[in-house]
Amino acid sequence: MASSEVECYQMDRESRGLALIINNENFHHATRMNKRSGTDVDARNLSRIFKKLGFDVQVYKDLSCISMLEVINEVSTMDHTGNDCCFVAFLSHGDDGCVYGTDGIVQIKKIVDQFRGDVCPSLAGKPKIFLFQACRGTLHETSVQLSVDVVDGEDQPCVEVDAAPVPTLPSGSDYLFCYSVAEGYYSHRDTLYGSWFIQDFTDVMEQLVLNKDFIDVLTVVNRKVSARRVERSYSQQALGKKQMPCYLSMLTKKLYLTPKKK
Repeated sequence: MASSEVECYQMDRESRGLALIINNENFHHATRMNKRSGTDVDARNLSRIFKKLGFDVQVYKDLSCISMLEVINEVSTMDHTGNDCCFVAFLSHGDDGCVYGTDGIVQIKKIVDQFRGDVCPSLAGKPKIFLFQACRGTLHETSVQLSVDVVDGEDQPCVEVDAAPVPTLPSGSDYLFCYSVAEGYYSHRDTLYGSWFIQDFTDVMEQLVLNKDFIDVLTVVNRKVSARRVERSYSQQALGKKQMPCYLSMLTKKLYLTPKKK
C-alpha cells in the first residue's frame, strides 16, 4: 500500500463494543443547574442508533460525580480485546473542560485519561469516541452573511501528506471527541425534540454512517446544525442565535462502522 493512503480501523472483531450513555436530567439545587427537559429523547435516539450498529448499549440516568467516575472506571478496566471500539456519550450540563454530574462538575480530562493506551491496553490502537452534548460556556453563536464566492464556490481537492510508518503508537492516540458546540459557547436543546446536535447526529448517522468515514459523517452534522437558528424562545435576545459543533480527532486511520455479519 502506498504511504499516502490511509488505512481503516478493523471492524470485524467478535463484538462492535460498548456504547455508554450517561444521561443527566435532574440536578441538585446547589449546582444551580436547571432540569434538562428533552434529554430523554436524545438518550432514546442515541440508543436506537447504537443498537442498530451492533453496540452493546448501557444507559445510566442522573449520576452523581462519584457515580459517573465509578461507571467510567468500570468501563475502562473492562477487557475490550474482542471489541472493535468504544463509544461514550455524555448528555448533561457542562462548561469549558468539564461536564456536570447531578451534584457538581467532573473534569473531562479525568474521564478520558482512563482510556489511554497505557491505562486501558485492550483499547490501544482502537477508536475511543467521546460525545459531549453539553454547553461549553455561556456565549451565544451569532450569524454572519456569506460572500458569493464562498456560497457558490467549487469544492477544493484535499491534499494528503505522506506519513512515515511507525512501529508504536502514542498512548493518547485513537481518540475522537465530538462536541455539540465550540469551546466557550452555549448548546441549544429543544424540550420536545431533544438537542439540536443529537437530532442531527442521529439523523445523519441513520443515513450515512454505513458508507462514509465517520469524520465525513461529523462534517455533515456540523453543516446541518450550523444551518439552524433559534426560532422561538422566552428570551428575545436568544432569537436568531446559532450553534457550531466541533470535533477533535486523534484517529490514525479511517473509521467505517460497517455492519456486523450475522
